[in-house]
Amino acid sequence: KISKLVESLEDVQNSIGDIRGVFDGNSDDEISGKIKGSIKPGIIKESMDTLIDSLEKEIDKMESEDDKKRLSEKINLIKKTKTNILIVGSTGSGKSSTINALFSCENKDTDDYVEYAKVGTKASPETKAFEKYTLGNLTLWDSPGLGDSPESDEETIETIKELLEEKDDDGNLLIDIVLLVVDGTSKDLGMSYKLLNEALIPVFEEDTDRIIIGLNQADIAMKTGRHWDYELNKPDEVLIKFLEEKVQSIHDRIMEDSGLDIMPIYYCAGYKEPGGEIVRPYNLSKLLMYILEAIPEEKRIPIMEGINTESENYRSNDDDDDYNEKIVHDFTESYDSTISECVDAGAEIGQFILGVPGAIVGSIIGGSIGLVKSIFEELF
Repeated sequence: KISKLVESLEDVQNSIGDIRGVFDGNSDDEISGKIKGSIKPGIIKESMDTLIDSLEKEIDKMESEDDKKRLSEKINLIKKTKTNILIVGSTGSGKSSTINALFSCENKDTDDYVEYAKVGTKASPETKAFEKYTLGNLTLWDSPGLGDSPESDEETIETIKELLEEKDDDGNLLIDIVLLVVDGTSKDLGMSYKLLNEALIPVFEEDTDRIIIGLNQADIAMKTGRHWDYELNKPDEVLIKFLEEKVQSIHDRIMEDSGLDIMPIYYCAGYKEPGGEIVRPYNLSKLLMYILEAIPEEKRIPIMEGINTESENYRSNDDDDDYNEKIVHDFTESYDSTISECVDAGAEIGQFILGVPGAIVGSIIGGSIGLVKSIFEELF
């Protein structure tokens, strides 16, 4: 009886092991050519679904309705946990490039894993629609860009407020976190402050830690010169000073307007210049760390399932902290606390259904979890 469950769990281990094999070639000195684009988006979600399906089939065979209900609740808790992220900002701020750098959304037209839709709005038929990306249990809401015209801006802000006020099935706010992307090259940030003061802050009220501000296009923020080291993929001291002053200025303006202590993160989402020069992402790990730490542990699992698995994206960051180490810690800590329910269920299934010590089944599931964790240790 145990053979089918073991076979299913071994399939999970093998698929996760394949991912780790890709990252094993990622040295500190050179990015392996086989890494970029070689990892199937959603493989982690797919692997976990395989594991959950196997456990559900075994639970369904249980004779005791009480045990069946209790274990099913543990599994359903993992299955139903969803995370919603809203990305807002002005036109040209780099919202789309940020989404693609952080998450596996780029192949929305060809990849079955990414469900993509334009979502209508309630304000008026003329208002531009949101773009909605669904990756497993992670949903990204890309709002229309602001700054095109005063009329359309007012409509867009109203539709953002409507979305922010929506509730999920449990009566909680649907949107877990908002990422406000600010154009690092612009001096006029009036629309960003308007959006903060009129839409974001009033809805979140005391829970404004769920607002993350990212200052994108850090590499071209200065008009007086590039001050970007292409080889090291980092700003020079002049640009760092400029960016730190700009971040502090935005922080002080928000503090003056609302009394809130929100410190923006400057970063570069990465792009290819017209001449062919590739600018890789910078400080993306820092931005991701801020996002993770702004939401509850159980809400981090869907982000892990939808994360962009190109390790190149997380290579270059400032020296203020070891963001990659903290990301691995945040992921694995939330994974341990959430998936431990699944491990417990597996051990109990082994005892109640298979007639073998629960530790046998539990150790197989635990091995799969260990492999998932090792992926992120290699990735970051």
